[in-house]
Amino acid sequence: MTREYSEDQIAKIELAAVQGLTFRQKQALLSLTDSPKELFPSLESLSSEIAKIGEGLIDRLAEVKRGFRADHVLDYMEKTDSFALFEEDDAYPKKLSSIDEPPLALFCKGDERLLSEEGIAVIGTRAPTRYGRDAAEYFAKDLAAAGFVIVSGLARGIDSIAHRAAIEISGKTIGVIGCGLDRVYPAENKELYKSVAEKGLLLSEYFFGVGPVSFHFPERNRLISALSEGVLVVEAGIKSGTLLTVEHAFDQGKDVFAVPGNIFSEKSKGSNELLHNPLVLPACSPTDILDFYKKEAPQKEEEAVQLSTSEIIVYDLLKEDDKHFEELIAETGLAMGELMATLTKLEVLGVIKKLPGNYYGI
Repeated sequence: MTREYSEDQIAKIELAAVQGLTFRQKQALLSLTDSPKELFPSLESLSSEIAKIGEGLIDRLAEVKRGFRADHVLDYMEKTDSFALFEEDDAYPKKLSSIDEPPLALFCKGDERLLSEEGIAVIGTRAPTRYGRDAAEYFAKDLAAAGFVIVSGLARGIDSIAHRAAIEISGKTIGVIGCGLDRVYPAENKELYKSVAEKGLLLSEYFFGVGPVSFHFPERNRLISALSEGVLVVEAGIKSGTLLTVEHAFDQGKDVFAVPGNIFSEKSKGSNELLHNPLVLPACSPTDILDFYKKEAPQKEEEAVQLSTSEIIVYDLLKEDDKHFEELIAETGLAMGELMATLTKLEVLGVIKKLPGNYYGI
C-alpha cells in the first residue's frame, strides 16, 4: 500500500535522520518555525538560534539537508514495506502520546493494528538460566494465547525467547528496537527480526541506517513499557538494564509483575528485589496476570502420553532435578543403549529436554 506523507511529516523524517538529537533539542528546533517543513529551508537564517540549542548542531543539520532526498527515502520505505507514523495519525498509539518525550516519528514494519491492542511486556536478562528461559516461554505462550500482544526489545535472552514463544503459537508480538529498521542487533536475531516483521510488528524511533548505540536502549525501554498494560520481569540481575524499563513503567503508571527466582542465582537478584516493592505483584504463573486483568486462561488440550516402565523411571528421577547422563545410568540401572533410547523417545514426545553438558531435565 502506497502511503502519502505531508510536507511536515517528511520534515520530521528528515529531522529523525539527524543522529544524536535529544527529544528536547528536536522540540526546540521545531519551535523555531511555524511548521516543520520550514525548518531545513531556513537553516541559514536560523543559525544563531540553532547554535543556542546545541554546539555544532547547525553543521549536522546542514549535512543531513545536503544528503536527504525525500523521494529516495519514501521509495525505499515502500520497497521494504516500511512506513512512518506520527502523532496526528489514527494508528499512532495514544499510549505513546501521553508519555514524556513521545517519538516524533515511529518507523514501522508489520501490522500497525497491534498498536491499539492490549500488550504485556516480557523482559529480562540477556543471559538467562534454564529456569529463566523456561519461565519466559511459559508466560509468553500463555499470555499470547489469552490475547495479549507480547512486547519486548528483540535483545538476546529473555526478549528473544518471549518473541519466539508468541510466534510459535501464532500469537501477536511487537519488537521495539534500538537501531534503524534495516539494522539487526544482535546479528544472530536476523531470522527473528524477519519473523516479527512478517507476523507481528517491528518498530523503532531511529532512522534507517542508525546503529545500536548504547544510549538508544534506555530510550527504547520507555516505549516498551508505554506500549504495554503491564511489564513482566522474568529474570534480572541487580544491575540489569531491565530495571530501567521497570522505572519507566512506574513513571507511566503501568502494572509491574515479577517472577520469583532462585535465591542463590545472581540472575534473579534484581527480580527478587523487586518483590520487596509493594507496587510489584508476584507472578508464579500466567494465571496470576490473567486473573489481575480478568482474562480467561487459555484452554489446553493435552494428549495423554503412555510411557513404558523405563520411561517412567527416568521421568520420575528428572522431576526431582536435572541430571547428567552418568547419574541417570547409575540411578536407573538401565544399560547405556537402553537409557539412550529411552531419553531419545522422551525428547521426541516433548516430555523431557536435553540440556547443555549432557544433562537432562523436565
